[in-house]
Amino acid sequence: MSTTIAGLAADPEPLTRRLTVAGTAFTFRALVAGDAAAMAAFLAGLGDPARGFWHGDADPHAQAAEWTDAIGRYDKLRLVVHEPDRPDRLDGMVDLSFSLPDGYEITRYARHGIALDPDRTVRFGPCVADARRGGGLAAALLPPTWDVVRMLGCHRVVLYGGVHAENGRAQRFYRRHGFVDVGPFVDDTGTDGIDMMLDLA
Repeated sequence: MSTTIAGLAADPEPLTRRLTVAGTAFTFRALVAGDAAAMAAFLAGLGDPARGFWHGDADPHAQAAEWTDAIGRYDKLRLVVHEPDRPDRLDGMVDLSFSLPDGYEITRYARHGIALDPDRTVRFGPCVADARRGGGLAAALLPPTWDVVRMLGCHRVVLYGGVHAENGRAQRFYRRHGFVDVGPFVDDTGTDGIDMMLDLA
């Protein structure tokens, strides 16, 4: 039987991993309904520009409630990471979207000359708490995330919304971890971006 988002919502245990980053232990797992308060606090604690990307002007509590209510119901799978004894304090999250709506990545990549296979491509967006940036946690999230992507039958990863052209630090991070530049674009706010893609072995 194939693995599905709904199936993993019912039994998220196959996604759970233990990570150690610079001597600190972390639990990597699926977002669950009981995480609403912790997710709201995580979102409220984000600084710019992450705050604008992840919830914009939306109230963090409303956004967290929407995400936890959506578990297992749509194309989304959200993963979180925290210290084992602190599930109330999230240190990072990963957003995986298994649909490619017209007008976004699938359309942009077609302009770059790349036809994305909707059944084998996932949109990927990672975020770590401000206090954890630069400490290696973002890199540590990648291998278990790629395990999840493969588990759900995908092999191509594209950056959700691309990366801002002026964000050289993020671009270097993604290139260091195997992403390649696909091409530039301008989003609907007039911001210059770069599409980047990773093909998993």
